[in-house]
Amino acid sequence: MKTVVWIVILFAAAVGLALASGIYTGNVYVVVEQTMLRINLHAFVLGLLLSVFVLYFLIKFVFGLLNLPARMQRFGIARKGRQASASLNSAGLAYFEGRFEKAEQEAAKVLQNKEAGDNRTLALMLGAHAADQMENFELRDRYLHEIEHLPQKQQLSRHLLLAESALGRRDYPTAAQNLEAAAKINGNLSRLVRLQLRYAFDHGDASDVLAKAEKLVKAGAINDYEAEQYQNWAYRRLLSEVTDAGRLKACLKQIPENVKSGELCVAIAEKYERLGLYAEAVKWVKTHYPQNRQPELLEAFVESVRFLSERDQQKAIDLADSWLQEQPDNALLLMYLGQLAYGRKLWGKAQGYLEASIALQPSVSAHLVLARVFDETDQPQKAQEQRNLVLESVAEEEHPAALPQPN
Repeated sequence: MKTVVWIVILFAAAVGLALASGIYTGNVYVVVEQTMLRINLHAFVLGLLLSVFVLYFLIKFVFGLLNLPARMQRFGIARKGRQASASLNSAGLAYFEGRFEKAEQEAAKVLQNKEAGDNRTLALMLGAHAADQMENFELRDRYLHEIEHLPQKQQLSRHLLLAESALGRRDYPTAAQNLEAAAKINGNLSRLVRLQLRYAFDHGDASDVLAKAEKLVKAGAINDYEAEQYQNWAYRRLLSEVTDAGRLKACLKQIPENVKSGELCVAIAEKYERLGLYAEAVKWVKTHYPQNRQPELLEAFVESVRFLSERDQQKAIDLADSWLQEQPDNALLLMYLGQLAYGRKLWGKAQGYLEASIALQPSVSAHLVLARVFDETDQPQKAQEQRNLVLESVAEEEHPAALPQPN
């Protein structure tokens, strides 16, 4: 479009000049001392225009020659800048391809280039990380020393690298110092939060592990399975640190219901029992055993029932007996019922439960409790038979039958 406009303008100018030349005719007189020259007006105008054009191009040519060294210098600077960018690109590609030695060499080329400009910062970081991957710590520290002279906002990569390296060496004071420095620059960086999570995990700080795992989940920087593993570990850690009923109550409020009824169900029951909260332990097992049928719950249940009143013990036996109606072939439940009946001195029931358990799946515990039942009912021979069975089973486990030797 611009070309068309210029053609129209030049055409109009040519037409105007042609018309003007027909109207304005005459001569131009040039007087130099005693000499006078007469020039046709049209020839004078044409010569004047040609002189202006020639003078313009002559001046431009002269200035071009004078500026030639500066242009050559600018060309050289631009070429070195392009070389620095190409080397930096090669360093980045090599680093992400796992060719760390090549990455470090290309980064060194950038740093040697005086026209690298802002590319130096990224080259320093690539060189430091590549040297760290090669475990060339002396070279890495040289790069880090140069990075240390950069503005504070550009120190984040350095602090993260030092923190990760310190965590790998279990140098926790250095790790903590660099994590704190990095957090002041950008506390929401996912890589930083991951390192903070690792630091908290190594120190057994369950509350901090939960906070950092939740932060990573919200940022989409950690998958659900990994987050669940960290959270379950933290909940177990919190539970293990509980020392009284009040703290246990506060701890359970932090744990989601699905975790309490699933992964930590047995651990919570055992914690109630160890803290002497026997009624709460029985109530917990009463609530959750019918749902998940975890056999480990029965042990905490039996151990806690022994410390309840006679009336509550009988209720517990009746409750366990109702569970047995739903799963009559549960040898473990039968054995625990036999233990409960033994504790209540219900010798006949205890014997029935224990013999049924042994018939389904013989166990040392069932044999020993049944032997005590026979002792209480004045049947020493049968009691000894049960103990002999225990000794035989233990001997078989310690000394398995030898393979037949070839003739």
